[in-house]
Amino acid sequence: MIAMTTGLVAIILIAAFTAIFVTTYLNQKSDNYEKLNQAEQLRITGGKVTFDEKSEDAMEINRIVTGAGVYFNMLVNKSGKPIMIDSALKLTKDQYNKAAKYAWKNQDGGVIKMNGREWQYVVAPAIANFDYGSSDQTNGENDETYLMRFLDITDSKKNLSSLAMTLIIVGIGLLLFFFLVIIFFTNRALHPVEEAWKKQKQFITDASHELKTPLSIISTNVDVLYSSQEETISEQIKWLNNISSGTKRMNGLVNKLLTVAKADNSFDQLTITNVQIDQLLTNALSNYETKFAEKKILINKNMAKVIVKTDEVLLQQLFDIFIDNASKYTNENGAFDVSVEAKGREGIITFRNTGDGITDEDLPKIFDRFYRTNEVRQKYEGSYGLGLSIAQGIADQLGGKIDVESTVNETTVFTIRLPLKKQFSKK
Repeated sequence: MIAMTTGLVAIILIAAFTAIFVTTYLNQKSDNYEKLNQAEQLRITGGKVTFDEKSEDAMEINRIVTGAGVYFNMLVNKSGKPIMIDSALKLTKDQYNKAAKYAWKNQDGGVIKMNGREWQYVVAPAIANFDYGSSDQTNGENDETYLMRFLDITDSKKNLSSLAMTLIIVGIGLLLFFFLVIIFFTNRALHPVEEAWKKQKQFITDASHELKTPLSIISTNVDVLYSSQEETISEQIKWLNNISSGTKRMNGLVNKLLTVAKADNSFDQLTITNVQIDQLLTNALSNYETKFAEKKILINKNMAKVIVKTDEVLLQQLFDIFIDNASKYTNENGAFDVSVEAKGREGIITFRNTGDGITDEDLPKIFDRFYRTNEVRQKYEGSYGLGLSIAQGIADQLGGKIDVESTVNETTVFTIRLPLKKQFSKK
């Protein structure tokens, strides 16, 4: 993804900078062409201009035309010999003659290097109009003459080279900058995907491991039954009980996995209504009265009337998870405290139970799927490490959060915070 995005950015930069360079080059070329083909009228008044080819002297006029660039003109006869030089430059006659000779041999135009500069030139037919001071002495309209114009393009070529170098440096710098930006945002964008992928792999590994245990129990005891077929059912009741226990455990795990899958994909099925939390909790607690009574657990309720806008079914499931956990992990003759209150824009539900508690080392991991502390693995059967993970998923879907505090061998406190009037929108 980084390589593809960087490549796309590189193509865009190359295209943009190439367009800038080509546009500048064409504009400069057009500008030079206009300067080279700029029409001028040169009228020389007074003095005599000779067309004698034996003459070594040519008339020279020094002038500067604003906006025309650095240039010089030469008027040559039909043999290419300079008749007149229009120049404001300090060049020798030999240099002018050399330029005229080169241009006459290459009349299609081009570039000549002279005096450390580059000159682009054109050669075109011209009519020289020489005025000697009286109208009857005008001469030259029928004489075959040619105009050579030389334009200094050294600076313009240097500007093009400088522009190309600047674009290359800026392009490399921008590409490096965008590369770092792409890496940063790509890593941020892919981090959740990577985490989800890792969790999925871990989930499959853990689920396979959890299913392997009951399947192993069932398979082992079935093999024992096959090896003692002559015995009666009552004589093999031990092995059948083991099979039943393994089947129940596997069935419970499969149901939990289905609950996880349902929780992960139930956002679109949210049904938002006004729910009275204290009443919902009272009903949920009544379903576990027998379990709490068996362990002589004292239930303390301190619930204010609080109404939240949420999904009642999911909230009921969330409460069931924490109440069920309390019935399992609260010690005998212990206490389970439930409180409900409204603070600001939140409804706060607190579950507090006595018992073994959770160590600081285990506390950050308890919401991970299939995670169970060593004490839970050793003491409690029927625990799969999925309840709190499901609870966390439900809380996220309802726009809430769960906080946990615990003191080893004393208490565990779970605090659920739900928005009172959160507006949910389906994805």
